[in-house]
Amino acid sequence: MPERPRSWPLLVSPPTGVAGLACVLLLAAGCRPDRSTCTDPHACEDACSSDEPSACFAAAQGFMIGLGVKRQPERAFRLFTRACEAGHAGACTYVGSSYELGVGVGADPAQAKRYYTSACNSNEGRACVALALMVGADESTIAEMLLERGISQLRRTCSEGESQRAGSACAALGQVYLQGFGEAIGLARSVEQGERFLAQGCSGGDVEACGSLADQVRERDSARAAELYAEACAGGYLYACVQSGVDALLGAGVPLDAALGETRLRKACDAGEPRGCTTLATAYASGIGVARSLDDARKLYARGCEAGDAQACGSLGLFYSTAGEGQGPDLERAAELFAGACEGGDVTACGNLGWMVVHGLGVAADRERGVRLLERACSAGEGRSCYRLGLQIEGNEAEVEALWRRGCELGDADACTGLSVAFIDGQSSEDRRLAVDLARYSCQEGSASGCTLAGEIFALGWNVERDRRLAEAYFAHACELGDVHGCEVLATWQGEGGDTSWDRGRALRERACEGGSSEDCVVLGAYFVRGLGVEKDYMRAVELYGKACEAGSVAACTHRAQILITGTGVTPDYETAFSLFERSCSAGDQVACAWLGLAYQRGRGCEVDPARAAEYYGRGCEQGIAFGCIGMGKLHEQGAGVRKSKRDAAKFFRRACELGADDYC
Repeated sequence: MPERPRSWPLLVSPPTGVAGLACVLLLAAGCRPDRSTCTDPHACEDACSSDEPSACFAAAQGFMIGLGVKRQPERAFRLFTRACEAGHAGACTYVGSSYELGVGVGADPAQAKRYYTSACNSNEGRACVALALMVGADESTIAEMLLERGISQLRRTCSEGESQRAGSACAALGQVYLQGFGEAIGLARSVEQGERFLAQGCSGGDVEACGSLADQVRERDSARAAELYAEACAGGYLYACVQSGVDALLGAGVPLDAALGETRLRKACDAGEPRGCTTLATAYASGIGVARSLDDARKLYARGCEAGDAQACGSLGLFYSTAGEGQGPDLERAAELFAGACEGGDVTACGNLGWMVVHGLGVAADRERGVRLLERACSAGEGRSCYRLGLQIEGNEAEVEALWRRGCELGDADACTGLSVAFIDGQSSEDRRLAVDLARYSCQEGSASGCTLAGEIFALGWNVERDRRLAEAYFAHACELGDVHGCEVLATWQGEGGDTSWDRGRALRERACEGGSSEDCVVLGAYFVRGLGVEKDYMRAVELYGKACEAGSVAACTHRAQILITGTGVTPDYETAFSLFERSCSAGDQVACAWLGLAYQRGRGCEVDPARAAEYYGRGCEQGIAFGCIGMGKLHEQGAGVRKSKRDAAKFFRRACELGADDYC
């Protein structure tokens, strides 16, 4: 099943598109209402008219970045356009950036240049700089002139004092220094200068500048970042409220205050900021700062997804891909959610979708398409997808190793496990030592299969001294982490005291079987045939084998037929058994072919036919199936369908013994 990393990452980043406006293209035009008497985006929109372009502009800003309301780029674009047409130069700058980036409207570089030119001619410094960046190397002389003009205008406006207009210019000038946009005219990149101007912008009332400065200093001064996010949040900047909520939940730069963190995240979510919903959902899913509740997490992810957050859709897809809290998986819905999230830029969702497409889980199997999705996610830095992609490569060990190495470096523990397997039979002692270290490391980092591998290494003494106690500890941890093989090995070692491990293994097999894994249904059937941690229940085994058989497992069809033809714990059904044996034998299962010999020998589901019995017994025996050799030996003893010969019978019984049938040794 698709998975997401167990860690609780910071799920918030600056607004898509808007980040380009504010942080890359210098279009932070002041994120407080611009000289308007209205108090929120909705009120400003009501006041918007050709006579009140500043109200249109203030409303547009609020809807563009999410000042107390849900971000709505299309709505913002329409309002910016109205303000621009009414003569507001700052609004024309935003219209130009919208056309350049395709935010709220289709991308149109020609239109972007037209609006930037109009705004630049009205002494909008941001527009001049943005136009210079679009012109670039193609017209370097013109670009340098525009940069000089734009930066000079920003300096003049920034120096006007602590007005909102000045704050906006200072914030834009800060980005010039941080991004190095003035290097073409000799203005060196300077983090110190950039942060100083951002601080001026923040002091001037530009809450987006406060948020940008907090992002800038977060790694080295978490306390200051927390103060800045809180200030921007108080000014209505919902992105900052989300970041401030995360800080409070984690105690990053501020005293740990889970209640405050939850309140700020919920405030942002309720106001329409989908990242607030997504981040709070992750807190509930992880139990960080709040009581763990998968139901609350699922509902919040649904809200975030409905509001357009790709990561929320990807996380919601995980809920549908697994059974939990009394709900079974819905793989079709999971695939739909992963597809939408992938299209929205969530590379983890792309990888999860790729895995489902490769294996036909909830969608039609299409290995080529699935591999492309995995490649896309791996290239974007999603380590899990690199690991999964390696599993799809055949005949190129070097490529597989390279993918697993990349996945391991990107932090995927299972990729480290795969890399360990690649080195375990290495020709050099260094490679073999590395294999042991990687297995132990991957287990430490949460790879259940890595723990099982580490257990096997110490159980068998691969490049280490055998240590049963340590091996058992690794198997136990693997079982706790959900690796069914670890549970089953541990249960086997524990003997009569292994019921708990068998129970855990059975639960994992049941979950996988319900999720569509026919292999796990087959193994689960064996639990009930052999009584592994449960009472023997052949009827249940028949049901499980039947489910896997219908899903295409040839071995499951054979196992089901064996129970039905012998009537072990169930009412015999010879006709169904015979039909299943024929089906499996035709598919190449030589065990089924050998058992067809029994059916023809005894007339189970067919007419007695010793010659056909000999044909199928003989075929099975030739392929190394002891049961076929035993059948041939008995036919020769009786002279049924073959000549009666004790010598020939003994020959077949000896062959059965060699194949593991101890009763015939």
